[in-house]
Amino acid sequence: MEALNKWLVGLDLTDHDQSILRYTKLLSDALGPESIEFVYVAHRLPDAVHIHLPTSLKYPTYDNLFQRLNQEVRKYFSDDDHISCEILDGPVQFDLWHETWVKEIDLFIAGSKPKHKGRGLFPRKFVRKSFCSVLFIPLEAPESIKKICVPTDFSEQSGHALQTAIYLSKEMEQHADISLHHVYQLPHAYYYEGFPRFEILMAVKSAAEDKYNSFIKEFNPGNYPVTISYTELSGSYIASDIDLLAVENEADLILMAAGGRSRLSNIFLGSETDQMTLKEHRLPLMIIKKKQNHVKLWDLVNPN
Repeated sequence: MEALNKWLVGLDLTDHDQSILRYTKLLSDALGPESIEFVYVAHRLPDAVHIHLPTSLKYPTYDNLFQRLNQEVRKYFSDDDHISCEILDGPVQFDLWHETWVKEIDLFIAGSKPKHKGRGLFPRKFVRKSFCSVLFIPLEAPESIKKICVPTDFSEQSGHALQTAIYLSKEMEQHADISLHHVYQLPHAYYYEGFPRFEILMAVKSAAEDKYNSFIKEFNPGNYPVTISYTELSGSYIASDIDLLAVENEADLILMAAGGRSRLSNIFLGSETDQMTLKEHRLPLMIIKKKQNHVKLWDLVNPN
């Protein structure tokens, strides 16, 4: 599995930080990263505007912001957790990209906000072209990690996601249940009236079961206990079915891999994972990226 030794956690000094910090502490107690850096990106007004503000509206100094950031972090972490805090001076997207690149970060963690409350700490572009694995944490994150949902298309990338889930479960004091989920669908060529829809769907499902047998032998050679479920696509997007099933099954984490079977999957996310980044996250979502899939520094200044 991909090593997750260096973590960068983005906070915004709002109530959402409590959920991010609590869930990050759950993971760090299990995985024991080498270092965790907590950052806040300051949105300073231009000096030409700032000088006209009354004293009561002056933006807090970096020292004030650092003190607030440090106080929040130390409600959950101590020096034994190998932590540090830093204030960055925006723009948010570039600064965070730059930090993950120059510091060779393995896992970036941030909150995911409902759309009606803003875009959150970082936009979809950051997730699509990040240099590391990422974790979204919603406002109401679970208090523990008892069940991990791993969507799979039986690709090599989803195999790495399974291995990460197994490793995380083993390292936790109380092992988490791991459930794999595969969404299958009727091939587009068979959506015409007159085709034996049920028989074709059963054949597609049987083929998926055959792939699973090979998949589990390759990526779970130790026979760690996992379950697998198959469902037919119910709407337009596999991501919607994944999210719904994870919520119904009371999962505490959705763990996916960047990439899939497409030609561009080694650079970006793969269609299902990409769709998941567009959703409002009701559950924590971790997207695992392999080091060789990272993009070049040029993408920092050309994020399109």
